[in-house]
Order: sequence, then C-alpha cells, then structure tokens
Amino acid sequence: MAKINVLINNEKYDFDKGITLFEISKKVYKGKFPVLACYMDNEIHSLDVKVMKNCSIKFINVMDSEGNRIYQKALLFILVYSFKELFGYGYSVKACHSIDKAIKMRTNLKLNSIRINELKKKMREVIDADMPIKKCLVSRKEARKYFLDIGDTAKADTFIYNTNHYVNLYKLGDMYDYYFSDMPISTSVIKDFDLFMIDNGSFLLQFPYLNFDGKIPEYVDREKIINAFDENYSLAKKLGIFNSADLNMACADGKISDIIKLTETISSNKLLELAKEIYSKRSTLKIVLIAGPSSSGKTTTAKKLAMFLKSFGMNPKSLSIDDYFLNREDTPKLENGEYDYESISAINIDLFNDHLTRLINGEEVSIPTYNFIKGKGEYLGNRIMLNNDDILIIEGLHAVNEDLTKAVAKDRKYKVYISPLSDLNIDNHNMISNSDVRLLRRIVRDNRTRGYSAEDTIKTWDSVRDGEEKYIFPYQGDVNYVYNSSLIYEIGVLKLYAEPLLYGIDNTSVYYEEVIRLLNFLNMFVGIPTDEIPNDSILREFIGGSYFE
Repeated sequence: MAKINVLINNEKYDFDKGITLFEISKKVYKGKFPVLACYMDNEIHSLDVKVMKNCSIKFINVMDSEGNRIYQKALLFILVYSFKELFGYGYSVKACHSIDKAIKMRTNLKLNSIRINELKKKMREVIDADMPIKKCLVSRKEARKYFLDIGDTAKADTFIYNTNHYVNLYKLGDMYDYYFSDMPISTSVIKDFDLFMIDNGSFLLQFPYLNFDGKIPEYVDREKIINAFDENYSLAKKLGIFNSADLNMACADGKISDIIKLTETISSNKLLELAKEIYSKRSTLKIVLIAGPSSSGKTTTAKKLAMFLKSFGMNPKSLSIDDYFLNREDTPKLENGEYDYESISAINIDLFNDHLTRLINGEEVSIPTYNFIKGKGEYLGNRIMLNNDDILIIEGLHAVNEDLTKAVAKDRKYKVYISPLSDLNIDNHNMISNSDVRLLRRIVRDNRTRGYSAEDTIKTWDSVRDGEEKYIFPYQGDVNYVYNSSLIYEIGVLKLYAEPLLYGIDNTSVYYEEVIRLLNFLNMFVGIPTDEIPNDSILREFIGGSYFE
C-alpha cells in the first residue's frame, strides 16, 4: 500500500495512504485531553477525514483557543439536543452571551432545579453513549426548509442572507443544527460541564476554561455586567433586533438610519447618566478611573465623558498611567526574557500614589513623561494641580485594579469598566462573541492608524487576551459603573472595512483558519454604510472620522 509522510510535533511518521486523522491520533497522541479535531497544513479538519498526501498535523484539544471554541459548540449542541429530547420542539433554548467564563442560556420553559438536573442527566447520557456527530452538506434551500419545519425561524432566516449555495449542518441523533465551528466526530470527547440555574427562565452552561488548566471555574456573580447585558437585551426588544437576520432585514427595509440614530442616542444618554452620577459626587470625588479590554472604546469614552463633565461646570484633566512605567532595567520580565509591560508590577505604583495623594491635597505636582526609546521617565516641565472644579480622568489597563490607587480613599475615586456587551446573536445557538467584535475593531483601527496587516493583529491577539484575563477581568466586579460600548449595528459597518483586510491573508498563513472563521461570520451580515454614523460615535475611533482625533 502507498505510504505518506506526516510531520507531527517536528517528528516524521509514515502511514498508509487513506488513514484517518482519528486513526493517526490513536497511534500518536499522548495528551491529557481528548483530541477534538486537527490542523492539517494550517486548515482544520474533523477526525474522520482521510489523509491522502504528505502533510503536517497538529492535534487540537480543549486547551487550544480553537479547541475550546469547538468544545463549547459541541457541548451546546449536546445541550440543545438533550433539551429538545426532554421537553420537545415547542420550547426554545437560546445561547445569549458569555458571562464569567460560562454561557448564559435563556428559555421559554419554566425552569426549576428538577428540570435542570433532568437536563444535566440527559446530557451525560448522550455523552456516555458515544453518539456520532455527522457533518452533512445540504443546499441552503433545504437547510432553510428544515428549520422552518421545526419552527426555528431565527435560524431559517439567517439563510436568506447567506450567499453560499450549500451549507454544512451537523446531525446528532435525528436532529440537525447549524454551528459556526467545526465539531468533534463523537459526543464522548466532551468530558466536563455543569449547569447553574439563575432564575426560572435562564441558566448557565459551564465548561473547562483555557486559563484554568482545563477545569471548570467557579462562577462569580457580576451583577453590574449582567445588568449591562440585560439593558442591551431591552434595547434589542425595543428595536426588534435579536439576531443577524433581524439586522439584515432592517437594512433591506431601509430602517437602518433610524436604528443608528436611536442606538447612538441611547449610548450618549448612558454616558450622560454617568457624568451626572460623577457630578453628584463632586464634593468628595477627585479621580475617575476607566479600564476595559482592548478595543472597547476607552479613548472616545474618556474624551466624551470629559465633554459632558465640562457641560456641568467641571474641569476634567487627564493623567497617563504609561508615564509611570519603571525604568526598563527595573521592569519585570516574562519567561521568554521579554519585558512584561502589561504587568502592574511594571508601574512605579509608589510614585503614582504619591502624586495622586498630593494632587488630591491641592498640591502642584511635576509629572514625568516616559521615554519609550530610552526606557525611562523624564521630567520635561509638565506640572498639574487640581482646583475645586477639577477632576482627574485616568484611563488604562490597570485603572480599576485597587492596587494601582491603594493610597486613595474609595470615596475620592470612581471606577468605570467599559466593554462591548452585546446580546445580539447570529441565531439562537450561535452567539456573537464580544471578543470577536473587539478583534474586528482592532484589525480595522490597527490598519488605519499603524499600518498593521490583519495578520499582524491576529498574531498578537492571544497574548492580548491573556493580559486581559490576568489584569482586567478579575477586577471588573469591583467597579462603580459598567458602560456598555456595544452598538447593535456595528458589525455591518466593520464588515466593509475588515473583509478586504482579511482577504489579504492567504492559505499559507498559520492564521488562515481564524481568517476563514471571521470571514464566515461576517458573511452573515449585509454591509452598512457609514454616512449616518455621527463623528462622536465610539465606532469612529476604529473606522476613522472621529471628532476626538
């Protein structure tokens, strides 16, 4: 029989031509977690694929970013299947959004602890039965008819705007579903999960998480984050836009202009509410701290907030945390020897707190300017003092970490967390990741302001996300206010800017599968022109034309 050469972890293997990836994994893979799929020459394939030529292979498990995504989707498929088997197709179950390393699910079935335990038991039975998950290529027309027949109009309507003639559905038992992810070939590779009831209409789907060594993290209630998501859901109900098809229909019906105006008005009103809240505390409050993950719109929010505060007679002043970096030789290092500028230990916290304390006490302070070429702070004559109507706005990675401002009493500072927290979905079982929205924002902005390619941005995204997990997300519960920077229409706009950049990455790139995933995601939305977007919109920070630039 003909042989093929396969490179795995820099080792060469000879296999019979036509061997499946599953058979190869059984012969070679010795990892702790089950194999979910494989990269074969930078493209993801399910384990039932036959290998017909020389290639390189990388196994994917739950501890890879793509593997974790596959695990979540497969687990969600098992949940939906089990739910329908138990309670029938007359009830819906929807994946709403991620919340504290879990997925919030919403249903029109009245829940109680008995039903949650029944669902959990059924899911475990499906997993233990080692049921096959089959990929089926069907026409778009057939897919739409199937989902209409079972009453899933949200999913059926997505295929109106999908331009592909054929789509991949996944089959589990007698049920078909559509997911924006590859799938494992069997339910048995899904080992760990849990369900956590929130109320009689919603619950959490919990799963192993990357930064927890494959374990399920304990759920921490983030009340202000949940409230921000709920407010976004209320806006969705007001606009009648719950998924990509609803947004596309609004565009087709000529309603998008009104949606943009209403969304922007509500966004500005929330910022005005924040300004009023800060103004009401002006007798004691002297510092506003703003933090959030990458591409949340912190810069525009800080500048726009300053304008609202000025309208109340306050005088905002800014202070940059970056100017308080330690000298380069004193900066902590990563395991690879590079300087860790994202760590809070890279900041001269003692000097920063000394300056904040003196400013609050009415003293004038000489402020350093960090010279990134020389790797040290320099004093160039910049001085600052806070008068009665002055308030300091500090925006940065560690801004809401209490350690950064430990010398300042809590009643003297106000912490704001900002992030796009959208309840908009593609359909009931395919969420829109807020991380993906931020990645698209960053791809567009990096190209416009720094000349970076989409590949450059994608290359650094995992390290950016690691920094957020370490230095931002653990502190999001200890804030005074959560500002939701999501805009219900923005993906249609970002599509026009991001698609050409993504198409610039060819299939030889190690990031090619991520590119295809993002392009498939954007393909579910029609493009939205930018003419109606005001110049003070958060979105302008990324696409250009901002009043604040």
